[in-house]
Amino acid sequence: MPPVDDLKTKGFQIFERLAAKAGIAPETCTCGAEWIKDDSNQRQIVQRYDGRDGGSVVLKHVARPWDTDRFTAMLAAHQAACDALDGMPGYSVPQILAADTGQHAYLMRFAKGDTFLDLCRQREDHAPLLRRAGGWLAAFHGATLQGTHPFQPRFMVNHLHRLVARVESGARRINGKQRFAAYVGRIADYAPQAQGHAGQIAAKHGDLNGYNLVMAPEETAAFDFSATTPSPVGYDIARLLQSYTQMVGDLDALPKGHSVPPAAWDAFFEGYTLVPPDDPTVHFLTRVQILTDWNRIQEHGSIANVMRFERIKKIARQAFA
Repeated sequence: MPPVDDLKTKGFQIFERLAAKAGIAPETCTCGAEWIKDDSNQRQIVQRYDGRDGGSVVLKHVARPWDTDRFTAMLAAHQAACDALDGMPGYSVPQILAADTGQHAYLMRFAKGDTFLDLCRQREDHAPLLRRAGGWLAAFHGATLQGTHPFQPRFMVNHLHRLVARVESGARRINGKQRFAAYVGRIADYAPQAQGHAGQIAAKHGDLNGYNLVMAPEETAAFDFSATTPSPVGYDIARLLQSYTQMVGDLDALPKGHSVPPAAWDAFFEGYTLVPPDDPTVHFLTRVQILTDWNRIQEHGSIANVMRFERIKKIARQAFA
């Protein structure tokens, strides 16, 4: 049996146990959709099960990386975010119904709607969607604020320089390594403006890409949390705005010196009100995110990855111009 079929079978077996644990009769549910990621770094399956009563739940099982402490921390971050937004009109995190840390799996309520990126692909005007995305993130950060702390950009600068050293030694292989190294060499130029800035600290989503944000007419929800400690809010902002720009943003509207199209940036910050659009930590971290995403593109990837890499290179040229 092919490995992917093994993963599907394992997912269904785990669903049967977790559904029963959550008080759901598994025999009344059918798998309505599934998403699989299977590469050298990650192997996981997400399945949506639809009940005869019209309700739906989602199973997630992570087979790789096999790190129980990390998985437990992810569950805790998800639950904490769910509690933080409990009862907040229009913004939510799906409730976890049952979990099995030994199997790296959990069952949660299904968040109805379309992903932020899919909606952007369906509409010409992205501004209302960007405002809603900013609103959800502002609600999440606002409910978990820890105060302010002086920002120290050297940590990310040093991290990127260590990464370049690994690339140059042959320990890490990435696409366009010479150009990547040149941009890393310039990242320190953007650090002085952010150095010591009293930035807002809050709970961190950790992977707020545009597929992990779902919008229905009256509700916006997010899931797939991966962070466990409070961090500068700029990390989540940079992750979301770069996900948007790299996947659906109008790169013809991206001027030199910008990492996100200005109209999209302004629309997002109409919804996100905890820090202003000229916050220096956000501007610095958005450039860091470009290089972080560049590093994540596999050297021999899919057509989709090749196309995204071409967009990342164009964004980097403008951002570091």
